[in-house]
Amino acid sequence: KMLSATTEAQKVEISQRIQETICEDRISALPDDLLVRILLFIPTKDVAATMILSKRWRIIWTMVPRLEFKDIETSTNGEHEISVWGFLEKFLRLHKAPSLESLRIQLGQNCPTDVDVTKWVSNAVDGNVRKLLFDLRWSAKPVSMPNSLYTCKTLIELELSNKILLDVPSSVCLPSVTTLYLWKVLYKDEASFVKLLSSCPVLKNLDVIRCSEDDDNVKRCTVKVPSLKKFSYFSNRSSSLGNDVADDIAGSVVLDCPALKHLCLFDTSRDSYCIGNMPYIVEANITIFGSPNNNFLRYLSAATTLYLELNHRMAVMCKPDNFSQLVDLLIRPDDTDWLEQLMLLLKNNPKLKSLRISSDFKNVPQKWNKPDHVPECLASHLELFEISYKGKKEEQEFVAYILANTKYLKEAKIFLDSKNGNKQKKMREELNSMFKVSPSCRLVIINEQDRFMSFFNTP
Repeated sequence: KMLSATTEAQKVEISQRIQETICEDRISALPDDLLVRILLFIPTKDVAATMILSKRWRIIWTMVPRLEFKDIETSTNGEHEISVWGFLEKFLRLHKAPSLESLRIQLGQNCPTDVDVTKWVSNAVDGNVRKLLFDLRWSAKPVSMPNSLYTCKTLIELELSNKILLDVPSSVCLPSVTTLYLWKVLYKDEASFVKLLSSCPVLKNLDVIRCSEDDDNVKRCTVKVPSLKKFSYFSNRSSSLGNDVADDIAGSVVLDCPALKHLCLFDTSRDSYCIGNMPYIVEANITIFGSPNNNFLRYLSAATTLYLELNHRMAVMCKPDNFSQLVDLLIRPDDTDWLEQLMLLLKNNPKLKSLRISSDFKNVPQKWNKPDHVPECLASHLELFEISYKGKKEEQEFVAYILANTKYLKEAKIFLDSKNGNKQKKMREELNSMFKVSPSCRLVIINEQDRFMSFFNTP
């Protein structure tokens, strides 16, 4: 009996130990710095909720160095949710981290228009913020940033979007900013844009979007940044306005960035372009409908990768001496005489390995004159060829020429631009019957609907 009682007591003790182990708060036993690191993986609102756990947690949650506040426009049932602005203001007031690594604020229509938005930015600057992303989409007029933002020495990345007015003071100095995003913001004047860029001596990445329906007060967009490595520019200001208004706001874009390696320009406005020499350019993605300066393509001649909207303004600049370092070429013809201009580009590009031609317009080349000499790239380097194919006579001759003269071609991918089954069958027969000089060439014929996945998946 005593043995049985002992056994029962042991069972109870073991059960209690198991229960204690299950209920043990092991997380709270961790050191403060590790707890802060764990909280980095939790949404900011949930981080703040941990304050109710214990007195210790009331301090821990205020030490998290990365914060994100995103205003939810509507709930799942379509009703408006309460904006995060009230929570945000309290959170920033209680925040005690010695350095604010990142602060992301996105406020939508729910945010009251009388809140002190600049106070939040000032608090972030006082907290030695390194990365600030502020997106304001409320219905009120654009709001100015505090002057302290323009002299923040710790700031490395700055992203400003939508209802923000940049009134840049003469005292502006951002010595550490390497990445700058200006998306659909309003500038007090042209000088504010210029001063902001010139105040960033180590700026490497710049992304500018101008597509609001209103004038942003910048007529001459001047980007003169000696340290800049990557520049992306998107503008459709004129395309969203009437022709009369578009003519009034038509301006110019001036680029003087000698260290630039990556350039992306997409501009449907009528702005003119003037760029300086870019001897270190590696990749250029150009779609512009304005007027480029005469040396536009020549100053991009060091590029190894080029995506080009080949319209009539660009076509006249195609010279045999352009792009001698080019390896990957993607063109989107926007003119009927593009074949002649393309052959000029190929004439002196001995290193070209990939040639892609994407076309979704209805016109086809009006003429095709077979060159007297086979371009060196076809004879010695080209490995990949892709084209959107409508089966017209000029296209047949061009594709046949490529297949017959590209000795090291590994793959030719043809996208049939026709929904007619009989026509597709005829085009397939024509393509399969063409002579291929490269014994290792694989001919791939695909329907049009699969074209975009390939053309925009650049290797």
